Amino acid sequence: MVMKGYDPHTNGGQYLEDLATSYWLSDALFTALEMDLFQTIDDFGIHGAMVFDLAQKLNTNENALSRYLELLVSLGLLGHYQNVYYNQAITKNYLLKTSPLYQGDSLLWRKSLADDWKTLKDSLKAGGRVNFLPADISEDALNRRRANYIKAMDNVAKLKANNCTAFFDQLSGAILDVGTGSGAMALAFLEAFPDTCATLLDIEQMLPQTQKLVEATAYGSRVCYHPANILEPEWGLAKKYQLIILSNIVHAYAEAENELVLKTAIKHLSDDGIILIHDFFTEHDPVKAHLSDINMFINTYNGKVFSSEWVINELRKNELAVSPLIPLATDTALIFAAKSDAILDTCAITPLQKLIYPIKALGFDQVVEISPAAVVVSEFVQNKCRFGCDFYNQKNCDANTLMINETKALLTNYTKALLLKGEPPTRAFQAKVLAAEQLAFTTGYHKAFAFWSGPCALCPDCNPETPCLKIKNRRPSMEGSGIDVFETVRANGEILKTLASPQELVKYYGLLLLS
Repeated sequence: MVMKGYDPHTNGGQYLEDLATSYWLSDALFTALEMDLFQTIDDFGIHGAMVFDLAQKLNTNENALSRYLELLVSLGLLGHYQNVYYNQAITKNYLLKTSPLYQGDSLLWRKSLADDWKTLKDSLKAGGRVNFLPADISEDALNRRRANYIKAMDNVAKLKANNCTAFFDQLSGAILDVGTGSGAMALAFLEAFPDTCATLLDIEQMLPQTQKLVEATAYGSRVCYHPANILEPEWGLAKKYQLIILSNIVHAYAEAENELVLKTAIKHLSDDGIILIHDFFTEHDPVKAHLSDINMFINTYNGKVFSSEWVINELRKNELAVSPLIPLATDTALIFAAKSDAILDTCAITPLQKLIYPIKALGFDQVVEISPAAVVVSEFVQNKCRFGCDFYNQKNCDANTLMINETKALLTNYTKALLLKGEPPTRAFQAKVLAAEQLAFTTGYHKAFAFWSGPCALCPDCNPETPCLKIKNRRPSMEGSGIDVFETVRANGEILKTLASPQELVKYYGLLLLS
């Protein structure tokens, strides 16, 4: 899918074709939601619905509907058995209004942004947003827009909130949710931790919409509402908080505003409290992050998506201990901050979660967590080294350092591994692999062990006839140790192919074993 970005080992023309037609996919989904198609199928019960019956219910042409339903089947949204269509699990979980994870409001809100995206060229020329709300828009229309926005953001926040609560083993006391939107993030913490209460802070125009949603839950009695403009240096709060949540706040503003918001939030942090920042970041899911950045550019006054490095530096300027960027299995990620490292360590962040982005920052294109059991070892690979490589049996190649049985035995001693993706030059890549191993060692992985790509290239003036002077920096190559790089990479979701010409992009992979 185009959201992953272009991989040079795939067909470039096809990628561009997919990019150009990606709006077909979203329009197919929007249409189904607007027609209430999925709910209509669900109303037919567990036996599903036939095209004839659906066409009558939806007032559509039967033949045309049949072709459209087949598209939805190919997208994995519907199933088809004989003449009957039924909702797939993803549809039941996220596209039926009765589901607690319903995303329809959020998805249709995206459709409402389509007209703004048509102004992108004009916005680029103007240097900012050109599509503003009409000056004469009524208060009722504004309230409807706010309500739709709140419902949309509520859908999204519910999906991600439980991912955030999982980083806390225990929590009690007061929570402040800044720019709370629907309040879903704070509500997830109230549900997970009974000894908490929450203050929802937002502009006074939004809080009535928030309150409607919150009071429909079981946690309304533990919530209070505080109207304030977060761009003011004082928020009028009389207490300090154990947890301060800034969810999707940073990307709504530019540098100066964010400096103020972070500084003001820190003033309300208790001595043993934690700040949780949940947002898009350019290092995590880059395509979605940059799409979101342009969306803010054409839809807001000065919102933008930041790198985690910028946010972390701002927090450190305010003398806070800060975590590295912590990835979520979605398009967003987390940063935690506190007044000391000891307080930060109370967050349930695994050593591996702390390690992934610092390793990526060494200069790798990608760092992918894999299982050592997913590393493919094959006799063919060592045969290829032995009979197809100029460096075989030379001192700068460890092709015979680890035999297949040794490699297999080594892998069984490890429970985690990172696949490190990079590119030439070889010397620079191998130096990064060594740096990654050292970083893992210093953060607690004392058994960290790295394989790199190809024969050793660390010394620019290596003499094959003299003993190696840097033995401690030598590591076996994946290939030389019998690891089938092609199959290992493919088995873990990456694309790797043999190259037909020197002009094609070369990919390097290293393997970092952790236990």
